[in-house]
Amino acid sequence: MLCQAAAALLLAGPALAATPPAAAVPTLRYSLSMPAPQTHYFEVKMELGGFPAEYTDVKMPVWAPGSYLVREYSKNVEGFQARTAGGQALAVEKLNKNTWRVRHPKQANFQVSYRVYAFELSVRTSFMDADHGYLNGSSVFMYPADNKMLGSTVAVQPATGWTQVSTALRPGPGKFTYKAASYDELADSPMEIGTHKVLEFTANGTPHQVAMYGTYQADDAKIVAEMKKVCEEAHRVVGQNPLDHYLFIVHNLERGGGGLEHLYSTTLEVGRTVYGTDAGMKSFLGLVAHEYFHLWNVKRIRPKALGPFNYDEENYTHMLWVSEGMTEYYSKQILARAGVLTRDEYLGRLANAIAEVENTPGNRIQSAAESSFDAWIKYYRPNENANNTQISYYSKGDLIGTWLDLNIAEATKGQKHLDDVFRLLYDTYYKKAGRGFTDQEYQDAVATVAGRRFDDFFKNSVYGTKPIDYATALGYAGLTLTKAPLTTTGTLGANFSNRSGKLLVTSVVRDGAAWNTGLNVNDEILLINGAAPSEETVKSLVSGSVGNEVALQVRRDGLPRDLKIKMLANPDVKYQLQPAASPSEAQQKVLAKWLGK
Repeated sequence: MLCQAAAALLLAGPALAATPPAAAVPTLRYSLSMPAPQTHYFEVKMELGGFPAEYTDVKMPVWAPGSYLVREYSKNVEGFQARTAGGQALAVEKLNKNTWRVRHPKQANFQVSYRVYAFELSVRTSFMDADHGYLNGSSVFMYPADNKMLGSTVAVQPATGWTQVSTALRPGPGKFTYKAASYDELADSPMEIGTHKVLEFTANGTPHQVAMYGTYQADDAKIVAEMKKVCEEAHRVVGQNPLDHYLFIVHNLERGGGGLEHLYSTTLEVGRTVYGTDAGMKSFLGLVAHEYFHLWNVKRIRPKALGPFNYDEENYTHMLWVSEGMTEYYSKQILARAGVLTRDEYLGRLANAIAEVENTPGNRIQSAAESSFDAWIKYYRPNENANNTQISYYSKGDLIGTWLDLNIAEATKGQKHLDDVFRLLYDTYYKKAGRGFTDQEYQDAVATVAGRRFDDFFKNSVYGTKPIDYATALGYAGLTLTKAPLTTTGTLGANFSNRSGKLLVTSVVRDGAAWNTGLNVNDEILLINGAAPSEETVKSLVSGSVGNEVALQVRRDGLPRDLKIKMLANPDVKYQLQPAASPSEAQQKVLAKWLGK
């Protein structure tokens, strides 16, 4: 029998039990400095709090979303180390090429620091020199492996004399301090750091900034006015504005070209003289339109594989012909709708686009879907045979977009077109489902808008290599497509280049004369019809009469050999589009919907 006091204690036991402490909320703060920019190093410190486990794995991505190639960013990392908040060194083990394990038993708060060598100036990588710093987040910032969705702050310490930091990240507490809602947002928000000029304009009620790095000669007011016009036209495609701010980072270089899209920004690389001619300005605005339209197509309207991202390995999809190819299609559409391109210029570009695809031997070997899926191993790693075996998902997707747009307009009697497909995808998958779409869901969306299925087209000309019937589709808009031989002369079907005084074969065209005879890439041309290579004799390799025989002596693997090659007709063709003199009412409706607003 218990005594009264003991019984009282026993009964009170559960009520007196200690309440377990609340779990610490993880925190993450980055510091980015560049004390010696001429050495091309960013210095990064991560302060991690509320990580009570025995160890934490820290990772660096191997690729940058929007550029489908494993780039192994960790190869540029040096001096990785970890310490307690009090400065005591912690044990670090590198588990694989891009993962470091930090052991911090009983230390919920600790720091990681490392340096990143940055000397590759492209839209996909990071760069720093004495003039400026540019970074893509995935190539500089690491993240705790199990806390990718953790928000963070980034404190930037610009190099001495640098006064500007341009990024789409939202401002945080303190000068040059920014907030990221997750690692995905941090990785998707590049930074330009230095003394660059910042231009501003408002499009569709949204403030836009343009960070202009480098020397260039142009009327800033004209650049801003033209960019504003393009951006406002791009907004009309989907008809919904997901932005409250946007940033263009423009690198004006001696030579440059390309862009990379991000959630609230883009980086463009252009030649610094591009603004000086009408053609150059239109080229620049085409790049603006392409990358800007990505803020809908890819960043919000996307295939399921493209987000949330796995930064450790390839993220495969068959749909880059939509994500990139149709963005390229809309870049020209936007310029035409904005009045940057005349109708004749637009049709001329379309005719050239058809010629580019149809004159590529790889178009008969690789489908648009295969090109998309194999981007990781082929598109960014072309070899001398690429033209014979591959087709670009950019150029082929552009033409698939043309075909679908015209067929949807025809099926709906000029009431709907491809814009309506993007609007449906935006509402259904981005806004309501909060996810990307599957291959089948994309086809279903097209069918819903058109009121008709195009399954055979997708099977044969998207997932297969059956030629696209351009003529019928263009005929719906009252346009006639004609083609003619590019030249009437013969050709060897090979390309040559003078390298260090040696005339070398650089490529051989599938099923051409050189291909069938056995002329190889890297063969050095020693004699052409018995004479040493000269400007005149080299011309005879490029063009001549069909059936002409050319005698070549080449050096291969250090040994001479003789070849005789008969010229064949050049298989390449050129295309032209002509409007009908008296289009029908139905054709006029399709044309108006296709090239209208």
